[in-house]
Amino acid sequence: MQQLFPGGPIPSDLFEAMVKEYHEKRLTLIKDQLGIDDARKCWFSKKTIDELFKAAGATEENSEHFGLEIHYGVVPEDRKGVPIPDDYVGLHNLILVATKPAGVSGLDDDDDGKGYDTGTLCPPNCH
Repeated sequence: MQQLFPGGPIPSDLFEAMVKEYHEKRLTLIKDQLGIDDARKCWFSKKTIDELFKAAGATEENSEHFGLEIHYGVVPEDRKGVPIPDDYVGLHNLILVATKPAGVSGLDDDDDGKGYDTGTLCPPNCH
């Protein structure tokens, strides 16, 4: 069997098994224990991803030095003035942060902690 590396492609049957496992072991627990019909997925446009990397300083020439961290969060009641829909409150969500390894020359090491949380959650907004 070929070894898979982090960030590499996975076969569709493994993808389906992982999603099924999440539904059976996590979403069911969240529903039973907390009474929340939590989000199953989150969609971000390519434009959003491109803007995230551009804002972090990624260019065609240095893009191999950048990566994407995906943080899990829960939308709080106090959304700090951000216009996140009311029906997202209490649901888990994803926050994207463009990252680069420390010490790569020619890249700005300032990290202002900006993340993107403009994804579409399903539920409540399934396509």
